[in-house]
Amino acid sequence: MKKFESELAAMEQRLVKMAEETQTMLRLATTAIKHRERDLTDDVRAIEKRLNAAQSEIDQEAVRMMTVYGPVAGNLRYLLGCTHVTAQLERIGDQITNICESLRMMTSDPLLHPTHETLQRMADAVMDVVNDSIDAYLRRDTAKAEATRQKDDLVDALNDQVVKELLTDQVLKNIIAGVEDLADQIAHVLLARHLERIADQATNICKEVIYMVRGDYVRHRRIQPPDEQSS
Repeated sequence: MKKFESELAAMEQRLVKMAEETQTMLRLATTAIKHRERDLTDDVRAIEKRLNAAQSEIDQEAVRMMTVYGPVAGNLRYLLGCTHVTAQLERIGDQITNICESLRMMTSDPLLHPTHETLQRMADAVMDVVNDSIDAYLRRDTAKAEATRQKDDLVDALNDQVVKELLTDQVLKNIIAGVEDLADQIAHVLLARHLERIADQATNICKEVIYMVRGDYVRHRRIQPPDEQSS
């Protein structure tokens, strides 16, 4: 079993590297949302290619190890969990490339846009959710995984706020009058949507942590509000 354990450790290191690449991509995207200093599309796409390759390699290795060693219980859950975590990391990468494309749609100064502050808060909140979900995975910390799932509510609320700010009567009148660019409004809606999806995918990683450690299948189970939990 020493060989199996050695190969498990090697797989973990590859997944850690993939997670770090994902965090780097998200930091670049968050900076671009806040400052729009330069077009980061090429940088992000280069990392995305490495994420895609890493997902394929890790998934193939997991299948090989399940076939060769026939692991059970915790080891089997770990290998299955790895394939699900890599899928979420790869999807986060896809959403980050979408963010770059949405930023390229914008023609006005984002710092002057009425939703800029809300998007900044949303980007910071999503960064926290992703970092915490990865940390929960690395530490096998189910308590942190549960707590991180709760943070998704803030991201959802900020997403709703961006949409409301963009769909006011005044904004619609300005668009009709040609005072505001419709492309900018669409880009901001898309940015909020991409960020919201990234948070969803990060919380899916938290669900995998709970499954890997406790064997508790919570992928399709919603979080109960505190008042429901106490009833």
